[in-house]
Amino acid sequence: MKHIFKTTLITVSILFLFTSKIFATGAGIQAGLIPGLFINETSSSVKNLTGNITGTIRMSKFPVVAGAGFEGGKLFSDFNYGFSVFADYWAVDLQIKNTWSFYSGFGFSGKLLTSDFKKWNFAAGARFFAGTNYTFYDNFLELYAQQNIVPTYIKSLTSSGNDGMFMFCFPFEAGLRMHF
Repeated sequence: MKHIFKTTLITVSILFLFTSKIFATGAGIQAGLIPGLFINETSSSVKNLTGNITGTIRMSKFPVVAGAGFEGGKLFSDFNYGFSVFADYWAVDLQIKNTWSFYSGFGFSGKLLTSDFKKWNFAAGARFFAGTNYTFYDNFLELYAQQNIVPTYIKSLTSSGNDGMFMFCFPFEAGLRMHF
């Protein structure tokens, strides 16, 4: 019973923060394709090709966008799926024409992926991105697309060694947000 009470309290608190006019300005959904390039001493090859569906929230008082969602696809030779999160800070937000803008910035991302609930991988990295957005219907809807460069550290949580690896991922994301 205590677990249900704590979960409900946390959920209500998060919803209040993200839907109050102080913090949130828009919420939506995005889809992305994430190719990853693994580079070692002898070669470089595409070893990661996943896709994701993510719910996003764009803050009004701070130039921050955050999201959480599900990811699935090929990581090396296995099909992996799991949970992913990100947070981005918009360092540049320039108006191109009327309601069409260019933005760029940095952030972080993290993922917890599994292939069979026995092998777990954790991936984290810094995000550097550039994108464009267009608002329409009296600035109620925002359509956007962005390209990211994410140097990622991947670590197996179930293997006995301390070996991790680096990979360069290039997520392309597009989505739609409704503004409150």
